[in-house]
Amino acid sequence: MEISDLLYGSGIQVEPVIEELIKSAPLQRLRGINQSGVTRYIKGGRTNTRFSHCVGVMLLLKMLDAPLEEQIAGLLHDVPHTAFSHVVDFVFKNDEHEYHEKFHEKIIMESEIPNILRKHSYDVDFILDNTNFSLLEKKLPALCADRIDYTLRDWSVYFGLLERMKGYLNFFTVHKNEIIMSDGESARNFAEDYLKIDYEVWSDPLEIAAYQIAGDAIRMAMERGILVEDDLFMNDDFVFSILKNSGDAEITELIEKLNPNLKIKIDKKDYDFHAKSKLRYIDPKFIDSSGRIKKVSTAYPDFKEKLKEHNRIMKKGFYVKIVSW
Repeated sequence: MEISDLLYGSGIQVEPVIEELIKSAPLQRLRGINQSGVTRYIKGGRTNTRFSHCVGVMLLLKMLDAPLEEQIAGLLHDVPHTAFSHVVDFVFKNDEHEYHEKFHEKIIMESEIPNILRKHSYDVDFILDNTNFSLLEKKLPALCADRIDYTLRDWSVYFGLLERMKGYLNFFTVHKNEIIMSDGESARNFAEDYLKIDYEVWSDPLEIAAYQIAGDAIRMAMERGILVEDDLFMNDDFVFSILKNSGDAEITELIEKLNPNLKIKIDKKDYDFHAKSKLRYIDPKFIDSSGRIKKVSTAYPDFKEKLKEHNRIMKKGFYVKIVSW
């Protein structure tokens, strides 16, 4: 199999085990799960899917010469994502927005994936344990393949600056089993680009409002027996169709709000809900001109101040009033 990707180019050859996993039902399901949750209903052009992101993480790990086991883990890391991605975190509250991760083993073990891995002589338990893979996942604010790919991918689509994002690929390197950057200015620019997309996209109060609305609709539907938990592990269109055609007036009204005419205002005295997005920022390590490893926040004091202000805003949250739809 040869793969072409927005970020990593065309004609990339992958191993037979990767090909079989890509063709498996759990990976193919991710084609129907939009990376931006329900935002595509209020803002057009949101085309990234969990499938393209999973393939992208695998390709980034391949570019960084990660072992094939880690590439496989990267390909599978978002297999348990529910419909509408992180909307589920507005249904079942959790500060880390990681509801889907507790289903990782279950979704994989109940699929054809274990047999594919065993066929190619890979240890299923080893692949399922993310602690075995230092490049795939790291806690914020460190760099990792997952975080890098979704940032580059979302920036490319939301801001239309694909070439700028592809340029960053020249500066990621592996040092002592950790992804760092080979240049201070590039590390600083990437950290600031991450803050920009978090502030303007991922934590945009309008997007948070859309997530809250969809989360409320799903919660109502589950409480009233219209949806069951297993439905969440289908795809976006499946769940949206059930909600839209539920025949429940409250649920229908909520779903009808998810359109390009949705308008909000921020008003601490008159609001429909108080929403807080997940606190996101990165503080990349990089190699300076003398060969020392530094963090952006220590090398660039002005970035540290930007980071403080961003974190202050995110921790405070937003008092959102829905004005019209």
